Amino acid sequence: MDREDWRALRGRYQALIRRFALPHPFQVEHLCEAIAAERGRPLHLLPMPDSMPVGAGVCGMWVSFGSADQVYYNVVTSRPHQTHIILHELAHILLDHRESTAPEPAMLAQLFPDLDPAMAARLLGRTRTTATTRQEQEAELLASVMWQHFSAAPATLPTAAPHTADTLNRVIGAFSHRSTPPRSR
Repeated sequence: MDREDWRALRGRYQALIRRFALPHPFQVEHLCEAIAAERGRPLHLLPMPDSMPVGAGVCGMWVSFGSADQVYYNVVTSRPHQTHIILHELAHILLDHRESTAPEPAMLAQLFPDLDPAMAARLLGRTRTTATTRQEQEAELLASVMWQHFSAAPATLPTAAPHTADTLNRVIGAFSHRSTPPRSR
């Protein structure tokens, strides 16, 4: 994907998420509720089972059932990373990524211990193949755009009074043996 493709996707994704008016401070659960309401079906956040091998390379997963969506995420990581994992999976939902993939049979057995893994794959309507790199790139970009849109504070907002900057300039000047004139107001 070239730079122009990325710019076009980013613009499309910003328009896609503007439709969600969420309370501040942002909580990923609020976005889940908004997506569930838009889709008209429950969306459940679930931790990956403890039995899931940490080194399996899977941080999260979206499982779409006929009447509900389930997003699994790794709990053996930091809260910001968990949020990003969930946003990545929500991106797959928002982008309506339809894969013909199913998780590894061992993973299905851990997620749904009461179901035969082959039955779980049939219920999901999926066969075992690999996810497309393009879809993973798109989901990662949308997750990053969502993170910035909902969580990042604008860098241009002043966080201190002008006299604080003047004081800091004088202190720095004193340590560097130079005089720094105060900023004009």
